[in-house]
Amino acid sequence: MQGQTKGDRWKERKHAIAVAASRVRADFAFAVVDVFVVVGSYTVALGVRSLDPLVTDLRPFWSDLFIAMPVIVLLHVAANVIAGTYGHVWEHASVSEAARIAVANVVAGSVILALALWARVSIGVLVPYLVVVVGASFSLFGMGLVRFRSRLFSFRKHPGASRVVILGDGREAALFARRSFFVEGGGDVIGFISDHEDQGATVRRLAGLPVLGGRDQIARIVEEYAVDEIVVIGNDPARSRAVVDSCLSVNVRLRIAPLAAEVLLDSHAPLDVRDIRVEDLLARSEVETDLSPVAKLIEGRRVLITGAGGSIGSEAVSQVFKFDPADVIVLDRDETLLHDASLRWSGTPTVVLGDIREAAALLRTFGRYRPEVVIHAAALKHVPVLENHPAEAVLTNVVGTRNVIEAGSRNGMEHFVLISTDKAVDPASIMGATKRVAEMLVESGAQRRDGCIYTAVRFGNVLGSRGSVIPTFIKQIQAGGPLTVTHSEMMRYFMTVDEAVQLVLQAAALADGSEIFLLDMGEPVRIEAMGRRLIRLAGLTPDHDIEIHYTGVRPGEKLLEVLADGPVKETGNPKISEVRHAHTPLGSSLIRAIGELEDAAIAGDGQRVVTQLKRLSEGHLESAESVEEQMTLSWS
Repeated sequence: MQGQTKGDRWKERKHAIAVAASRVRADFAFAVVDVFVVVGSYTVALGVRSLDPLVTDLRPFWSDLFIAMPVIVLLHVAANVIAGTYGHVWEHASVSEAARIAVANVVAGSVILALALWARVSIGVLVPYLVVVVGASFSLFGMGLVRFRSRLFSFRKHPGASRVVILGDGREAALFARRSFFVEGGGDVIGFISDHEDQGATVRRLAGLPVLGGRDQIARIVEEYAVDEIVVIGNDPARSRAVVDSCLSVNVRLRIAPLAAEVLLDSHAPLDVRDIRVEDLLARSEVETDLSPVAKLIEGRRVLITGAGGSIGSEAVSQVFKFDPADVIVLDRDETLLHDASLRWSGTPTVVLGDIREAAALLRTFGRYRPEVVIHAAALKHVPVLENHPAEAVLTNVVGTRNVIEAGSRNGMEHFVLISTDKAVDPASIMGATKRVAEMLVESGAQRRDGCIYTAVRFGNVLGSRGSVIPTFIKQIQAGGPLTVTHSEMMRYFMTVDEAVQLVLQAAALADGSEIFLLDMGEPVRIEAMGRRLIRLAGLTPDHDIEIHYTGVRPGEKLLEVLADGPVKETGNPKISEVRHAHTPLGSSLIRAIGELEDAAIAGDGQRVVTQLKRLSEGHLESAESVEEQMTLSWS
């Protein structure tokens, strides 16, 4: 299978072997129990025979019964095997499985009755016919009781247990409901919520429990039935968002069971139930990538990652280590971030404490380690801060990128990957403009003719990255509020950091020179809605426990960012597309312009910096005039 490493395939084989062994153990256990049930049933049947006042001495019958018992047991077990009564998950069995048990016992009893008649005539072994009939009947009852015990005794109330409602009306929901009874802390399942809004269009009962209503009635069900927890079956972001939104005004714990049916069928597997997390609410499908080209790109090569202490850089280090690189050189100017990140990495990198602004030191680093693949994640990224410090933004995001490209080009770099942002599209901020200029350096890379493949990867917000909106919201909620939102219609694209880095590596493997790749971020998410959902996930009620304050759009912010400002074409990966720009300044003209921009930044001339950024970003810096005005006032 594409995208799987040897380790992944071995894990899958081990899992398959473990599942098969678990089933064999379960079937063997049922067979052993059946033996005891049969022996006990026929023994009791003969004991019942003693109640007949006409029978005075049962000793001959007892001895003959135990002579015949191995044959009786063998016939019952064989009939069960032939009827297919093994290999089922009986906690979730229905009429079809019950019929198998009945047929097996009727057939076994009939054969034993025929053999009892033959044995009495031919060899003188006396097994009373009534004992055979009663023994087969007791065996049927005993085997059914063992197999259908969960049907007969499940869903009893656990003292102090939570009242649980399951969202789902399919097979996995029924399996989960029955398994939860046998798990400590599983709670008392009192019913189901249908996935359909029209409750009448679905079943009224499932696994012996009522379907309490449709998904549009969640708030009513929680209040009416005093529900403590809702468990969502399956990791479907749309369903999870719908549940969270339906529960914004009620006090209920929300959990998710992202389980496949085969896990539920394994009686030895733990129930993977957890609280709903923010990544479960993203309006996008899970990223699946073919990692074999990435392995080809990285295996046996020296890889340097700038900004390795940051969210993206740190995750890139973790993922690169999975592909057996010859060395991983991690570079960052923040020693604390490097130290903290190193505790999470599975391998041992070569650590370099340095600043991409320092061209001479960077050149020495590249000359010493000669990296073949460079992932450039170092950047200043906070829009409001950089609006007031354009020179600093330029020195890191533009000049620093140029320094990395120059040092790599002089020392045999073969692949260069720039981590870019959706804010580089039609930039309305200093940060976006600097990243757009950095992209232009990548686009002009093919003209260097140095044997290196240059590419940039552009995506939106990363969940959990330092200083981003989600961690900020979480801190505000933990502090008791208020939650600050700039505008009720502010929308952003979101992606988890591990998915973003997976696609960055995949894009790098697809590159053949000067491309800007776009990652599929799914649908944009309204920031205010995300904040309200986070409040709900914290067990609080928006506008009651946590207030929401609107602060107004800040300089440089757009209500909605976009990922492309030119023609987009598909690549070999459905999650990655490509955009090319037709009017990028190339070669020496770009280098001269960046040199002028650097001079202005070093001189601290904010007005010149903004003017040059505006020109370089093709006249699309929408807030340039206002920012330029602010800079004039600040430096006058």
